[in-house]
Amino acid sequence: MNLRAEQLDAALAKKLAALYVLVGDDWLQLDEARQSIARQARSAGVTERLRFEVEGRFDWGSLKSVGANLSLFAERRLVDLRIPGGKPGKEGGEALKTLAAQLSNADETDDVWLISLPKLDMNAQKSVWFSALSQAGVTIQFWPIGLRDLPRWIESRGAKLGLRILPDAAQLIAERVEGNLLAAKQELDKFSLLNLPNPLTAQMLLENITDQSRFNPFDLGDALLDGDRSRAGHLLARLREEGVDAILILWVLSRELRLLAGLDDPAAIDRLPVPKGRRPLYARAARRAPAAYWLKLLGRCAEIDRSIKGIAAGEPWQMLDRVALAACGGSRARN
Repeated sequence: MNLRAEQLDAALAKKLAALYVLVGDDWLQLDEARQSIARQARSAGVTERLRFEVEGRFDWGSLKSVGANLSLFAERRLVDLRIPGGKPGKEGGEALKTLAAQLSNADETDDVWLISLPKLDMNAQKSVWFSALSQAGVTIQFWPIGLRDLPRWIESRGAKLGLRILPDAAQLIAERVEGNLLAAKQELDKFSLLNLPNPLTAQMLLENITDQSRFNPFDLGDALLDGDRSRAGHLLARLREEGVDAILILWVLSRELRLLAGLDDPAAIDRLPVPKGRRPLYARAARRAPAAYWLKLLGRCAEIDRSIKGIAAGEPWQMLDRVALAACGGSRARN
């Protein structure tokens, strides 16, 4: 039986299977699935855990002996088999096929097997041993969570921790961790311990991330909207001196430019996802330049993002300074 990753907990609550096959390259997703299965196994009376890692000249005979001794002992076992290379070879393939046949006839008194594999190519997915395992147990494929889907994952993950994370805050976390699920998990765990009031906004998170700084990156956003070049330059320099991450500055700058780029008609002001008291700031900024100007500056932010990540040339702080000052001087764009 095939399951989606998000279906695992519900399936475990209904019944503990004899075999779980986990497939994917993301360490965090696989590890948390293993932990969920292990917890459910313990609650079902599985008291011992055996772990095998298939490396080099693995002794498949030792694994066969474990499989052959199903139900001979009073204590049930969780057998955690990890195949990081994804290729068990001929001997291993035969061993896994035999194991699948045994587990197809297993009952609730037998051991629980947990087999972890990396992402498999098409040939491996069509192999006899993998097909046998898939038919004998529960197979879950874990797909990478891209930057586009990461904010939704963060919101869902936060909800499990009692955090109601608004979309702008989820986007901020996603951009801060650059797609790293483990780093996102650590950020959420940290925020859950701070007892922050719900819902969590981007401004609230920025204030906690930069709580050792005397200046807040959102102050730079205000200077941009006001067109205050002197204050914007001063704030950017101070934030850099205080060690604030360039990615946080870029997030604030991009957010303001994205909102301004969407103000292509007067009615759009009323649709801005900002407090009503701040909408006049955006209206005044929008009068300094057309939407196309802000969109052009937003494109430069994409270049800064690549520079910060080391995949494009340029010094990020100098680029941030140029874009911030250009945003403050938007009135020139009408000439």
